[in-house]
Parts: sequence; C-alpha cells; structure tokens
Amino acid sequence: MKYILIDLDGTLLDFKLGEKNAFIDTIKRFINYDVNEADVNEFSRVNEFYFNEYKNGNMSRDEFHFMRFKAIYEYLDVDGDIIESDKYYINKLKYQADLFSDVKGFLNYLYPKYELYVASNGMTLVQLERMKIAGIDNYFKDYFVSENVGYNKPDKEFFEYIFNKIDNDRSEYIIIGDRLDSDILGGINCGIKTIYLNRDNSTNLYIKQDYVISSLDEVKNIL
Repeated sequence: MKYILIDLDGTLLDFKLGEKNAFIDTIKRFINYDVNEADVNEFSRVNEFYFNEYKNGNMSRDEFHFMRFKAIYEYLDVDGDIIESDKYYINKLKYQADLFSDVKGFLNYLYPKYELYVASNGMTLVQLERMKIAGIDNYFKDYFVSENVGYNKPDKEFFEYIFNKIDNDRSEYIIIGDRLDSDILGGINCGIKTIYLNRDNSTNLYIKQDYVISSLDEVKNIL
C-alpha cells in the first residue's frame, strides 16, 4: 500500500459542528430569530437532502445552494434573503475547522509511511481554507475536491481522475472515510481497498467494506 485517500468531513473535520455554528451565525445575521436545536437538526437534514440531490445529478450546484435556504426559511416560516444567506453561510463555513481528537495522532502516524491525499466532496476554497486553519494541509501531497475534479464521490470518474494524476495501479490505494454511500461505495466502484470509519458504531453496514474502525487510532492495526 502506497497511497492513502482520506475524506475530510466527518473523518478529519467535525462537519456537523461547523455546519451548526455557520448556520446559527447566518440566521443571526439575516433574520430576528433565536435558533434552537430542532432548527439546527432540520437545516442539517435539508442540507444533506439537497446535497445528495446535487451529488446524484438531480439538480445543479446553484439549485442546491438556493434550495437549502429556501427550505429552511419555509420551515422557520420567516422571510430571508436566500441567495445572500447562502453566500454568508459558505463564508462562515470556511472558518469552521474543528478536528476530531484522534486526527493529529493518525496523521503523524501515516505521514512518514505513505503518500496522503485528500478525497473530498465539497467546494475547493472552503475545504482548503478549513484544512489550513486546522493545521493539517501540510500532511497532504495533494488534494482532490469534487468541485475541481468535476465529479462527486462515489462516481468512478472522481477516482479515475485521481488515478490519472497519481498512479493507475489500484492495488496501491486505500480510502478512509465515514460515509458508506460515497467513500466506501466509491472505493468499491473503482476497485480499491476501503476503511470505513464508523464513529457512531452504526450497525447498519449496508455496504461491504474491507475494514471497519470506530476511531482513527485503530488504523495502526491495519496499515
């Protein structure tokens, strides 16, 4: 094994916390409303739903950005500037870079032994800024983010792009990620090894993976 593809959100960066903080800041900026936990959960739900619609080719990126705030404002029964809210949210999200506690030890262990690459769905500038703020950008030889690749995980084309840039020998790769439907399915689709990070200890492992871990510390038992 030579090349390690590593997901960002939910694997290295606590996206749920960043999403929550950016959403609360956005609502405070645009409407007179006190956000509660149910509102945060609803935004997380609609954000996930419309991102999956975009990822699966059912809507454009612009439609995704518009629909998530249209949906949450309808849920809250308030009027807000949808387009400006989304722009503000993205800007706030750029600075949300909370690492899980097991990340630094994990990267310090892998860095001397393998070539590390980011493999992430998302917006390139947002992801790069968050990596820099978190202080992990220097661990990676390169980054592959869906916006600049032109395809989303789990599309085979996302991974073909990586292989063409690095090395076509798929036996040399393994991917580590927290999403069965993108990281693990993508790895399976393109014929590389997979490590599923199951932080929540879910029992619904509906996609077969090569390895399952509950913490990044357990990677030492595999690689």
